[in-house]
Amino acid sequence: MLYKKRSRVAHLPLWQSISTHLIFIICAISGVLYLLAHEFEIKALNVENHSILVVHGFAAYFFVLLFGAVMPTHIKAGWKNKRNRISGGLMVALMALLLVSGLFLYYGDVSRDAALWVHWVIGCGLVLLFPLHFIRGRRANYIALKHMHK
Repeated sequence: MLYKKRSRVAHLPLWQSISTHLIFIICAISGVLYLLAHEFEIKALNVENHSILVVHGFAAYFFVLLFGAVMPTHIKAGWKNKRNRISGGLMVALMALLLVSGLFLYYGDVSRDAALWVHWVIGCGLVLLFPLHFIRGRRANYIALKHMHK
């Protein structure tokens, strides 16, 4: 059986892909749990606010490292090859806003309420956009592969 070569622009190595997705999931789940338990006071979740924030903070820290690691390869290659620019551009913009709002939550005192609201909205938006970006990227690679073999 012959195997066709795959066209995967901006493809991440497996270790980087798995770690990025895993850390994102941990960060997203811990953020949503904190939002539901602390801000909406859903007591059925039975989670300690401080523990959730510690998990969220550690996951966010590692996600920032991984986000920085994909910038010179994945993001640059995707942009250069005009692949998945809309969702990718939105991902970068939302990540930047999320990082800034997180810094204001941790270090700011005057604008804490605004930063909290922005962080929730952007975080929830990113939870929806991340899988969409992944799916659109897979679709773009599939379409490119089809055109390569015509």
